[in-house]
Amino acid sequence: MVARNGNAGFHKTRSPDPAYRPRMAMFDSILAWLVSVVGVATGAAYIPQALRIWKRKSSDDVSILTYLLFLGGQIVYLVYGIRIRQWPLIIGMAANIVGSLAVIGSALRFRAGRGGPKE
Repeated sequence: MVARNGNAGFHKTRSPDPAYRPRMAMFDSILAWLVSVVGVATGAAYIPQALRIWKRKSSDDVSILTYLLFLGGQIVYLVYGIRIRQWPLIIGMAANIVGSLAVIGSALRFRAGRGGPKE
């Protein structure tokens, strides 16, 4: 549809609110902080599983494949974060990788028939 002024669907835009940029900068700062905090918190979420494996000295009910798949995705996101130089993403994924490795290492250590400590 062509408007009477000859512009096909184009509208004149207003200049943004002068407070828009400072608000968006504040939003970006808060979001970056939250990404880091959530990343570290989700990395810490692996700790109870790793501790349970060590306490029970068994990982028979833990899917190592699942944690390896998580680890693969986390490595991709870490590399991406490094590539785009986004520290919140780098921090979060590094924490998740540590958590995944803790569970995988614990699971391998105490897998039945793998020579883990016997009681």
